Amino acid sequence: MTNTTTTTTTRSASERVRQALTERVGVLTDTSRPEGPAFLAAAAGTEIAKATGVGVPEKLCKPLIVPAALAIALRDGRPLSAVDTALLSATGAAYTTGDVILMLGDGHASRDVGRLAAGAAAFATGHLALGALMLRSGLRFKPVQSAVHGVVAGAAAAVLLAEGRENAPLAAYGGLLATLSALATSVDRSHGPAASVLAVAGPVFLLSDSLILARRKVKGGTVPARALDVGVIDTYATAALLLLTGTAAAARHAGSRA
Repeated sequence: MTNTTTTTTTRSASERVRQALTERVGVLTDTSRPEGPAFLAAAAGTEIAKATGVGVPEKLCKPLIVPAALAIALRDGRPLSAVDTALLSATGAAYTTGDVILMLGDGHASRDVGRLAAGAAAFATGHLALGALMLRSGLRFKPVQSAVHGVVAGAAAAVLLAEGRENAPLAAYGGLLATLSALATSVDRSHGPAASVLAVAGPVFLLSDSLILARRKVKGGTVPARALDVGVIDTYATAALLLLTGTAAAARHAGSRA
C-alpha cells in the first residue's frame, strides 16, 4: 500500500510540473503579451551571439533576459503585494546586474576570479531576495532535498577549492545557490499548481553554473566551448524564468489563502 501511495504521489507531482511547464510555454508564445516573445528574442539573440562568437548581439540581448522574465512573473495573475513585488523586483535587478558585470569582462567564461566573484555577489543578492520570498510564501526545507543539495554543494566546493583558495567566494556562492535550489525543490501541492515549476528551476540553475565550471576548462573559440556557452545561456534563461514565475505563483497562492 505504501509503495502504491508513493507511486501515485510521484505521478501526481510529475503531472503538476508538466502542466505548469506547458502553461509557461503558452505564455511565451502569446503574442498579445509582449514580454513572452521579448524573453524568447532576448534568449535566442544571446544564444546566437554565443554560437557565432559575435559579441554585439549579446550586449544588446542578454541584459533583457531577466527583465522580460520578471515582467512575465509580475503580470501572470493578480497583482502581488508591495513586499512581494519588491522582493521579486530586487531579484530581477540583482540577476541583471550580475549579467552586466560578467558581460563587461569575458562573460561566464572569464578566468578573472575577481570579476567572477563580483558577478556571483550580485547573483547571491538576488538569491537571498528570492529565498526570502519563497519562505514568505510558505516554502520550507525538506530533509531529502536538503541532503541531496548539501552533497552537490560540497562536491562543487571541493572542485573549486582544489584549484586554489582564491576560489573561496565562488565556493560560498555555490553553497548559497544549492540552498536556494533545495528550498525551491521542496515545493509541493500546498503552494499551488503554478508554483510546481520550482521543482525544475533550482536544479536547472545548478546545471547552468556547472556548465560554467566546465566551460572554464575548455579553450575559447572551439566548437565544444561554443556549445557549452549556448548551453549555459539556455539553462540560465530557463532557470531564471521558472524561478521568478514559480515564486510569484507561490506568493499569489499564499496571498489568496491569507
